[in-house]
Amino acid sequence: MGKNRFLSIALLAALLAWVPGAAARAEPEYIRLHIVAASDSDDDQAVKLCVRDEVRGVSAALLADCQSASEAFERLNAASEALRLAAEMRARREGYEGSVAIELGVFPFPDRMYGEALVPAGEYRAVRIILGEGAGQNWWCVVYPGLCLPEDNHGEPIVFYSSIGAWIRRVFGGGGEAE
Repeated sequence: MGKNRFLSIALLAALLAWVPGAAARAEPEYIRLHIVAASDSDDDQAVKLCVRDEVRGVSAALLADCQSASEAFERLNAASEALRLAAEMRARREGYEGSVAIELGVFPFPDRMYGEALVPAGEYRAVRIILGEGAGQNWWCVVYPGLCLPEDNHGEPIVFYSSIGAWIRRVFGGGGEAE
């Protein structure tokens, strides 16, 4: 009985050591995209959304085969002027005449849900496009991994699955859902 108890404790200890490590490896790093409108006018908000669509499309092509957040951020940094020019050209097509600036850095973001996936509040590497004075409402998402890139799923909702989350639900029961 002593040997079985030792094996059970050793197995439990190994499992407890493995689960947090697996959870840490499963947690992706995020690269955010942030578009800030010139003002809250209807026209400036419409331009912001058009610029968003343009930059999302360019970002999707740029990041299609990235294997890590660091690689994604390096690509975005290297292409920052191309991203700015794409945003500016789209803004001009929409009749916007103000400035279009780009910043890459680490910025604070609030909690955000993407379907059932929560990206918690925190400081994230991001590409920020600022229209004019940047005094209007903004829009943000995650470009790596692509939680906001144009979907290639023909309107089907994106479903997120976490094997660790499923295991925890099986062991400890459902619950724990965000409201």
